[in-house]
Amino acid sequence: MEKFLNECQGASMVLWHNNDRKLEKHLRSVFSVSNNSPLSPAAFSELKAVIKGIEKDKVAEVKKTEGIENNEEIKKAGENENAREIEKILRNKKKQGSMGEDADQGKSAAFLYNTDAKKLIFHGKNYKILPLFLVVRDLYASLPFFEELQACAEWLEKDPQDATALFQKAVLMYKARRFETALQLTGKILKIIPDDHRVWYNRGVILAEMGLLEEALAAYDRTIELEPAFEIAWDNKGVVLAKLGRLEEALETYDKILRRYPEYAEAWAGKGSILSALGREEEAFEAYSSALRIRPEYLEALTSTGSLLSSLGRYEEALKIYDKALQLAPIEPRLWAAKGFVLSEMDKQEEALKNCNRALELKPGFVPALETKVKILSEIHLRNARSSK
Repeated sequence: MEKFLNECQGASMVLWHNNDRKLEKHLRSVFSVSNNSPLSPAAFSELKAVIKGIEKDKVAEVKKTEGIENNEEIKKAGENENAREIEKILRNKKKQGSMGEDADQGKSAAFLYNTDAKKLIFHGKNYKILPLFLVVRDLYASLPFFEELQACAEWLEKDPQDATALFQKAVLMYKARRFETALQLTGKILKIIPDDHRVWYNRGVILAEMGLLEEALAAYDRTIELEPAFEIAWDNKGVVLAKLGRLEEALETYDKILRRYPEYAEAWAGKGSILSALGREEEAFEAYSSALRIRPEYLEALTSTGSLLSSLGRYEEALKIYDKALQLAPIEPRLWAAKGFVLSEMDKQEEALKNCNRALELKPGFVPALETKVKILSEIHLRNARSSK
């Protein structure tokens, strides 16, 4: 906690404590850090004081518990309020067998961190840590885009109503996964140019990322209303409808876009996923095949086709599909795990195990690969047990 707060103080000094007030304001504008941010000196100074108070309580508790008033070395450390030095001394004392089992149980009596409420509690008062963490996370997530964000800030300093600069900044904030900030920016843009279909589309994407599916659906509908030929909005609308469980509406959406653009591979793949979810496997296979006819190297369509063929027990066909997909994406763990599962179902356990191990090399702890590996090892064990009998 102390290290984290020191990092926060460093960031705060850059954003607020420099001598150049104009530069401070510019930097806060670049990173979209508000004046009342938890990073502002006034906002987190109280929290720093709390941490110092915790250290003082820790020193006092150690003194009380260990009787360190008779230990000149620890007493000196306590007078300097150097908690780390005290802890080091006490660890040494514990190693020597002079420290009781429950010596530091009282250390947390004055404070604790409530993981559910995301609050630090000190002497009965609550202090929020999460907002400070989130603003620091957002700041660091924005750093890779600093130069582009700075260009946007310079444009906006000249003209705060520059819709192009606001649009570009919203895109950058989305890339940094700062979705709330990106959403606020799209709101500002729509006040300037309310009928731009690209802004409505981006707003829909942001809302979908935030899990606000009904609002995302409304944004996509507005996009389509403004520009019916903007095909990706139809595709995204189908995805959102599927997430909402409105499968028949999603299917109708894909049919509409395919009537307009029969060579739109993504729409065929989307339609295939809906048909598969509706239990219409053969129609789904035909839809995926249409997508692959248009784009033979369409990885998602290949993966979905392999999964569908596997679920239908058509393992040889699924294996060929996964081999083709792995030529396109040789380091994709889910493909190696899926191929391992198919080989296991074909009773090729040794080969299946190699594929699962490859998936786990690429992504240690990958659950689908682990589950299939356990199944394979169980099969091998049973086979060996039968052979020994």
